[in-house]
Amino acid sequence: MNFFNSTSAWIKGEILEGILIFAFGATTILSGWLFWKFGTTPNAKALIIPLIIAGFVYAALGGSMYVSNQNRLPVFRQSFTQNKSEFIQTEKKRVEDFQYMYTISKVVAAVCFLLTLLIFWFSKSSSLQGWGIGLTLFAIAGLVVDYFSQERAEIYYKAILEALK
Repeated sequence: MNFFNSTSAWIKGEILEGILIFAFGATTILSGWLFWKFGTTPNAKALIIPLIIAGFVYAALGGSMYVSNQNRLPVFRQSFTQNKSEFIQTEKKRVEDFQYMYTISKVVAAVCFLLTLLIFWFSKSSSLQGWGIGLTLFAIAGLVVDYFSQERAEIYYKAILEALK
């Protein structure tokens, strides 16, 4: 199999992930808007801003992933065509260089979960609890995103090592 097929699969997975993250962000923004429009209780009102902020973060992240990876595909194809071995070495370094981010996202998620638990244990404030739910939503979405991203990175890295043999 041509190594570039693995690269193409990696990028297409990133594009799909970008679309899904954007859709999640847009849905979260819509949820915040619905709470604003129809929510009548203090807890419903407390979710408006956390949902909208989390939604905008994920919509921006997803949109950015989609655009950058759409632009990356032709550039990678050209680089691969020009010098296959250099391209593979560059990809190996690039994949190795972002592996630490998976650990960081797990730590950030754990901190968000811990903060949410502390907020719910020690506060009866609807606003703080709304922020806690927003943090939890942010953490869960981040874990889901990185769950699939890390899997694709491992598959791609194995293809890189195989191509280097």
